[in-house]
Amino acid sequence: MLDTKRISGWVLMVLIGIIAVVFCTFFLIGYDNPHDENPAFNAPRLTGIVLVLAYVMTIGTFVTAVVSLAMAFRRRDKKDSVVNNIPATRIAYTVTGGGAAVLLLTFLLGSTTPMNINGTQYAQTLWLKTADMFIYTAAAMLAAAIAAVIISMMRARR
Repeated sequence: MLDTKRISGWVLMVLIGIIAVVFCTFFLIGYDNPHDENPAFNAPRLTGIVLVLAYVMTIGTFVTAVVSLAMAFRRRDKKDSVVNNIPATRIAYTVTGGGAAVLLLTFLLGSTTPMNINGTQYAQTLWLKTADMFIYTAAAMLAAAIAAVIISMMRARR
């Protein structure tokens, strides 16, 4: 039986292979097709395959994260709540709740202003707010990570 490290390594290699094949075919087969309405723009032939890959990867990641969180919280014992004087359970709940709160807050604060991209107006409120949510959440998490590193470095010097 394979251990977890080997399984995750194989999954990573298979995913990298699939992504490499999809992107190579995207750029090598019909990438320079001119757009019907405006020949100044490209209309790659295999855009649909790249979009399907992105959807499958996003949904797969979300499902894996939810299942992983559910299994981790279900398997958690009361005796594991404090490990080596570190409140592991409280940290896990805080990180999960904080991540969900940041996602919800950035979704609610997202802009609904229509955008013109390549001459096409995009005005769907849900997708505009969702795009803002991911951008603002990523920026907030990067800022929090940088702050945590700086605070950790300052404490280490004392």
